[in-house]
Amino acid sequence: MVRIQSLQQSTNIARLPRAEGAAHDDWRRQYEDRCLQDTRVALRKQIMDWCEDPDSKCIFWLNGMAGTGKSTVSRTIAWELAEKKRLAASFFFTRGTKDISHSRKFFTTIAAQLANRLPVLRAYISDAIDNNADIFQQGLREQWNQLILNPLKSVPTEIQLVVVIDALDECDSMQDIQSILQLIAEAKDLDTVRIKIFLTSRPEISIFDGFRQLSGEAYQDFILHNIPIDIVNGDISTFFQQKLSPLRVKHGLGTPWPDELIIEQLVERAAGLFIYAATTLRFIQGGIDGPEEQLSLILSPIKPSQSATAHLDDIQSHSESLLHRCS
Repeated sequence: MVRIQSLQQSTNIARLPRAEGAAHDDWRRQYEDRCLQDTRVALRKQIMDWCEDPDSKCIFWLNGMAGTGKSTVSRTIAWELAEKKRLAASFFFTRGTKDISHSRKFFTTIAAQLANRLPVLRAYISDAIDNNADIFQQGLREQWNQLILNPLKSVPTEIQLVVVIDALDECDSMQDIQSILQLIAEAKDLDTVRIKIFLTSRPEISIFDGFRQLSGEAYQDFILHNIPIDIVNGDISTFFQQKLSPLRVKHGLGTPWPDELIIEQLVERAAGLFIYAATTLRFIQGGIDGPEEQLSLILSPIKPSQSATAHLDDIQSHSESLLHRCS
């Protein structure tokens, strides 16, 4: 009888619609960057302290402008939590990418991960599917209540876990974004199971409006682009040093390469944007003319009217040109 019940539970859980590419450890994400060991140290500690503190607020909202490295932080936190057996689920929204650009499989994906990581939840989620055959076609609130909130309320043992939601602003519906925020905030009222939500987004109006509707007891926020520029520059400098060093060895370049002055120039051009640093690295690595030639293109003079992001566009144009030449 127990074996039959277990088989039925597994069958029901397998029916949950899953968004392809949503999880931090999905094979499609295996080459995505994480924070280097010596970067974002204070921020990562603050987030992990929040995770461990039983009295901290339910939601930690990390918000920042485009290019400031939010997703890299999210991936790093998700992997660290998974290693500690503290990760309940993860969902990385990506604009324009099938299942992860909208919310239709958001809660079913989270429920499937919860069931797989927490065996104690499998029976409750399975029962919810048995008792509501149309749950996969119902709205966000019904799916949240039936597949996640009520099963969590039923767990008799004390558990504290974290859900990571990255780039909520890349969900394609403003109404869905605000609904998700309102619903996940209800996790703050759980008793035995404490589910916290680490969430990242750009500081868009729809996100701000959603948080304004929540109680101040539900969340805390951290503005990524307000980190002092000297700290950010130090992290970007570390990134360039560690990522460019293997190229020196691979191509038999002289020591030091690049030297401190060049690193300083690259950091200055990045203007605090990690996306600039990452794009610069890909450009230097990918050129058919070798890293020295690619680096000289990067360090070509910027016109007085150009911003760092305008120069970034030039780098991307160079990259597209090189790809065209190689094709």
